[in-house]
Amino acid sequence: MKSVFTYLLLLLSVVANTACAHAKVHEAVSCMPEIDSLMLAAVDSGLIPGGVVCVADCDTVLYLKAYGNRQVFPDTLPMTKGTLFDLASLSKPTSTAMTVFSLVADCKLSLDEYVSKYVPQIKDSFNITHLLTHTSGLPPYLNVKRLVEHYGEATPEALLDSISKCPRIARPGEKVRYSCLNFILLQHVIQNIEGKSLAEVARERVFMPLGMKHTAYLPDSAWLPMVAPTEYIPVPDADSVLLHGVVHDPLARVLNHGNSGNAGVFSCAEDLARLGQFLLKNKKNPYIAQMTSMPDSLAFSGRTLGWGHNDSLTSYTGNLFGPQTYCHTGYTGTSMIVDPEAELCLIILTNRVHPKDKGNLNPLRGAVADAVYQRWENENH
Repeated sequence: MKSVFTYLLLLLSVVANTACAHAKVHEAVSCMPEIDSLMLAAVDSGLIPGGVVCVADCDTVLYLKAYGNRQVFPDTLPMTKGTLFDLASLSKPTSTAMTVFSLVADCKLSLDEYVSKYVPQIKDSFNITHLLTHTSGLPPYLNVKRLVEHYGEATPEALLDSISKCPRIARPGEKVRYSCLNFILLQHVIQNIEGKSLAEVARERVFMPLGMKHTAYLPDSAWLPMVAPTEYIPVPDADSVLLHGVVHDPLARVLNHGNSGNAGVFSCAEDLARLGQFLLKNKKNPYIAQMTSMPDSLAFSGRTLGWGHNDSLTSYTGNLFGPQTYCHTGYTGTSMIVDPEAELCLIILTNRVHPKDKGNLNPLRGAVADAVYQRWENENH
């Protein structure tokens, strides 16, 4: 049986998260014109239909504001602070990696073990750390259309078989190549250990304990009025589809049916702020410190065990956040930056791909990051 100390410090113990779940959620700053000008310019230019910006420290949501619209096709609906977004790859650190470390903390999973121990279909010599840092040697992605044509079906089993057989681009630990396949394998690791879907395990081990009441895979239909739609996809010889409450990423949507380690989480700024506050409050916890630091042997990757690292990602973290900062983006237009030294978290949520997939958000993300940090620095020094 684990000690009370272990449960107190560990990621998702009830005791440790009660305080976080009741953290203050209100705007301590009512106006940040430097952020307003950047976000409104992005809306006016058509770069994004709208978005939500949230800034938090350990205890308080310092700023939370919505801009523009959450939907512009076929109808126009205004953005709200509580809008739910398809997080896309931001699901990787906020759900999959968090769940992995909760299992590590419970001694159900070892970072050094070969993935083959947990997923027998995989014969490679890469381990859990290689998956988390994108140094396994797996290719970045798979062609969904070809995969379905080859297997004659669109199932998680077909996807796993394809991952087990696809060509590797390097030996484990040699190169970094960002790959959705790494986190899909982590999904199978989690599911095989727990005997449940990733969606269920993440809800039980991450979302519920942290009080993230509006975060989930496969959002219930009752949530749809709060969800920002993503892309309007033309379908040959059929009615086109507006993705709404359905994950945008093709592997996650078509093969994994929304329950996927690489994408699939829907969430809002307030819930992500709770997660950010938990990470900041518990930054000295050995498991959180391990998850948010680059392992020495794989420092060339520029990755922590689940997150990107500021050293290699200044295109969207700006120039002012500290060297210990960790961060991640999502293809749909989402991002989260956590600076443990400044004890500051920045969340930018947009549905950039609505109604059409276009634009590069990194300049906007970097500019907002610099404006937020400059404001924080001016008020705290």
